[in-house]
Amino acid sequence: QKELTQEDAEHLRESADSKGYGDSSKGPKSPRMESLDSKVQQLTRRADFFASRARYAEALPLVDQALHLEPNRADLHLGRGQCLMHLEKFDAALASYEAALRLDAQCIAAQRSKALLLAKQQHWPDAIISLREALILESSMELRFELARCLTEHAIKLKAAGHADLQLVHEAIQACDSYAPAYFQLGVYYSEVHDCTKAKEMYRKAVQLHPGYLEALNNLGVACRELGEWEHAIEAYAMALKVNPNCSKTRENMAISMLQLGCRHLQCKELKEAGKVLKQGLTFNSRNPDIYFNLGVLYAEREKYDRAKVNYELALHFDSRNVNAHNNLGVIHRRLGNVEAAMKCFESALEVDSKMNLANKNLGAIYGSMGRMADAIRLTKIAIESNRQDAEAYNNLALLLRDQCDVDACLENLDICISLEPESRHAGSNRLMTLNYQSERSAEEVFEAHRSWGSGIECRVNQVFSWDAPRAHTGIRVGYISPDFYSHSVSYFIHAALQYHDPAFVDVTCYSDVLLEDDKTRQFKGMVPKWRTVIGRTDDEVAKLIHDDGIDILVDLTGHTGNNRLGVFARKPAPVCITWIGYPHTTGLTRMDYRISDEHADPKDAPGLTTERIIYLPECFLCYTPPETAPAVVLRPAQESYGCITFGCFNNLTKVSSLTIRLWSKLLREVPDSRLFVKSKALACPKVQEKMKAAFAAHGIETSRLDLTGLQPQTGSHLQMYSFIDVALDTAPYAGTTTTCEALYMGVPVVTLKGRGIHAQNVGASLLSAVQLEDLVTDTEEDFVKQAAACARNLPRLAALRAGLRTRMMRSVLCDGPRHVARLERLYANVMSDSAARSKSSMLSNLQEQPFALAAEVQ
Repeated sequence: QKELTQEDAEHLRESADSKGYGDSSKGPKSPRMESLDSKVQQLTRRADFFASRARYAEALPLVDQALHLEPNRADLHLGRGQCLMHLEKFDAALASYEAALRLDAQCIAAQRSKALLLAKQQHWPDAIISLREALILESSMELRFELARCLTEHAIKLKAAGHADLQLVHEAIQACDSYAPAYFQLGVYYSEVHDCTKAKEMYRKAVQLHPGYLEALNNLGVACRELGEWEHAIEAYAMALKVNPNCSKTRENMAISMLQLGCRHLQCKELKEAGKVLKQGLTFNSRNPDIYFNLGVLYAEREKYDRAKVNYELALHFDSRNVNAHNNLGVIHRRLGNVEAAMKCFESALEVDSKMNLANKNLGAIYGSMGRMADAIRLTKIAIESNRQDAEAYNNLALLLRDQCDVDACLENLDICISLEPESRHAGSNRLMTLNYQSERSAEEVFEAHRSWGSGIECRVNQVFSWDAPRAHTGIRVGYISPDFYSHSVSYFIHAALQYHDPAFVDVTCYSDVLLEDDKTRQFKGMVPKWRTVIGRTDDEVAKLIHDDGIDILVDLTGHTGNNRLGVFARKPAPVCITWIGYPHTTGLTRMDYRISDEHADPKDAPGLTTERIIYLPECFLCYTPPETAPAVVLRPAQESYGCITFGCFNNLTKVSSLTIRLWSKLLREVPDSRLFVKSKALACPKVQEKMKAAFAAHGIETSRLDLTGLQPQTGSHLQMYSFIDVALDTAPYAGTTTTCEALYMGVPVVTLKGRGIHAQNVGASLLSAVQLEDLVTDTEEDFVKQAAACARNLPRLAALRAGLRTRMMRSVLCDGPRHVARLERLYANVMSDSAARSKSSMLSNLQEQPFALAAEVQ
């Protein structure tokens, strides 16, 4: 037996007194009993001493000796159980607690210890029973808390086994309403049944009870995200990060919440706020591809395309299969003029998802611009199959079909587009544009379609500007609006008006809708005092800008061609609105006051049908500025170089109507050894070539006489190809404009067929008359064939034209910019005077009618 110090003996006495060992019997005891009690008390004191120092292995034999002496003492069985529990001999400890309870069913300590041991062993059902029995004896907060824990843990175990019992969690809350994990588990349940409102309530309660509850804070953030409460989600994650700033799950969730909040700002066009939140999101997860993607969207919206490009590339770095990033990066490359890179991006998107709607449409559009018509149509049809409600896809398909001369199929798809999106900005205009190509339609039918469209859009416009206030400025403020202020056909005809305007008389402002600016754009910017970029703005915004600029005369240069702004004119933002250059027919708008023409394109005895009032420029309504990069004229006629007469046409293939094919076929039969050279974008496609050959074969023309080719990449090489033809043939009922001027500038005569009351067919007559080649303007199909054949056979004349037509053209009214612009600006002055006079007359008329209107109002 180990020797005890005086200090240890004193401690044993104090412990025995406090534990109450030896107090199991009362009253007087026999000497023998007193001796036994003394021995047991000595053993328990020493056992308690060792237990107090966590020396349970030494305490246990002492308790066993005491029990050997007094086996019916509950307190000794309890002490033994506690020693065994600390020694992790749980089964033996449990047997000791149960022995104690058999001896004393009211032993609170034994009941508590048993319950806690069962809980420690995760014997949840038995622990719950034992804790409830203990609570009958003692209703302590500790026991209620432990019962709530056991009920909750038992519920979790049952759920994991596929036997969920939510009632246990509710019982846990009844047992202890401050037990946070029970509320957390209710939150998990409600999250799983998608009741995010109740889930949020439960998680919030858990956090209130336990402010540092990391899991509850994380799940509270998730519930708020599901409810679209991004700010509250961010608050929850911020609190979680205070608990554990290094928790990767919390940081990822914070980044996702900031991403979603940023997306909401993007949708609301709150770009500054979106940028701030998205960038902050990267501080929590710098590898999140969706944040980079949406930053790309943000910068694209702000037209910062280089930054957009970088962010889309980062999105793909962290997620190479992000089809939207591939697609959007392709769009950026295309806007920056890198078509090859754009194609690769769209192709990469389709490698991931071959049915992706946007990538199929975008790659189809590029293929279409390259003349790969079959591939373009195939991809666009796939886009439609993936989304049959996509109006834009039907519009794209329609234009591709039109480019390869399938005009009827084009109109069918435009009708579908309009049925899906009745107020489509583009489809209505595309349909009207297409009607101009059909020789079978009457002029009245085409006009009525334009008038109906104009009436519809004017009815839909809510705001129409008034012009009752007098003008405070001197001179005439003229605004030109166009998406074509770049190397586009229109640019050759607006050039003179911008270069030679009289700043003392006319104050010019250009409203540019150009998507991709080039050297021509920059040249134009240097010619005018004011340049407004309006790309991406709504018609309402552009109209207000023009109105606020105090424009007197607003000139449309687009008509119903691509990306027009006729919706702006429907709002009447200037006192005088004029359409000019870009479109060979009426706009259909009653709020478009004038259309500029000349007496060749719109003879006064048979003008084209129009909603506008036609105003005339002398001689020619157009002025052509040739490209500075044009090659020199090849002086030898083509037939001298190649041994046969070659007719040719470089117009848009859509203009090659059934009337045109019939007309050209007659000519080829009239000149049997001649050839026909046709160059157009769509002819790069073999299938389109076969279709064109079949159309001529139906008129008895051998396909070997046809030379068909696609576009040339550069203007110089395109113009050089005029050296291959002797006589250029115009199209009908939609004549060429730019191509006619190019042919003439390259020394090649053009033969055209007039159309009564059809401006589009008479533009060639105006251009040829301007260069004194009126004999090549014909009135009938027979005359067309006769004049074209005669011209082609007149080799001396062809040689003379090659040698002198460019000089004649440059000296003619067609290329005399200063004279043309002086006439144009006098015309502006006249229409301003006319407008002022009509406005004054209207005001007087209104003054006379006003009393009657007031009387009617009183009634």
